[in-house]
Amino acid sequence: MEVANLGMNDRPMRSGAGPAMLAEPMPDAANGGTDPIIRIAGVGKRFASDTQGSEPVLDAIDLTIRDNEFVVLLGRSGCGKTTLLNIVAGLEKATSGSVLVANRPVTGPGGGKGMVFQQNALFPWLTAARNVMFAAQSRGQSKAEAAALAAELLRLVGLDAVGDKYPSELSGGMQQRVAIARALALDPAILLMDEPFGALDELTRNEMQDELLRVWQVRRKTVLFVTHSIWEALMLADRIVVLAPRPGRIVLERSVDQPRPRSRTNPGLLALHEAIWQALQAR
Repeated sequence: MEVANLGMNDRPMRSGAGPAMLAEPMPDAANGGTDPIIRIAGVGKRFASDTQGSEPVLDAIDLTIRDNEFVVLLGRSGCGKTTLLNIVAGLEKATSGSVLVANRPVTGPGGGKGMVFQQNALFPWLTAARNVMFAAQSRGQSKAEAAALAAELLRLVGLDAVGDKYPSELSGGMQQRVAIARALALDPAILLMDEPFGALDELTRNEMQDELLRVWQVRRKTVLFVTHSIWEALMLADRIVVLAPRPGRIVLERSVDQPRPRSRTNPGLLALHEAIWQALQAR
């Protein structure tokens, strides 16, 4: 995957200017790995306010994401990163601007997009395997096909031994692995992830980051991932997009040209961490 050299891809930004079941086949489009699969142009969002009429949450967001690219939206709480993700998912409508996926306007959920939320929202009455099978059958697979795919995906996320367990019998990290397997069962071209590891302890979170990268390298998808953790962004991303709040706007965009797996002692990553920290502090 092509990414610019570390520190050489700063871009001046204008100032002021059902649980994981949201997927269906991607419309036909020519996405050769360098052509954008997601185009966000001039997106703004305002929410109604009892005291101020309407409050700007996002302002003039311009962003393109290439096929198979792993992009992280990073920012403080309240900067609009989840709102932007929901607009791309088709769960919310932009007040202004447009979002294209595979050159088609986003008008709602589906269209080749799968989503993983911070709370995994697994069906508690279904086993891990049945949760994954539900997703596969929702796109037309037979019970036998869905069972085979569920076994394959649970094996991919390292849970082939717990397919008969219910969510309440699994740890938080295991539940999120099942949620990822279920999203993959829909075979989306784009995986949208809203702080999926935010509720996990640090050690489990680090393990899940490694697991996600391993799965992503096996089943290449375009990933748009939301976090407020600088180090999580640095460990995962091909490209990091930093948002500032009130209203949400892009203030820094950097490619991460470091091989995986990455180390927190890497001088290039330490320098990039400092640059991102300064951008977040400047607001």
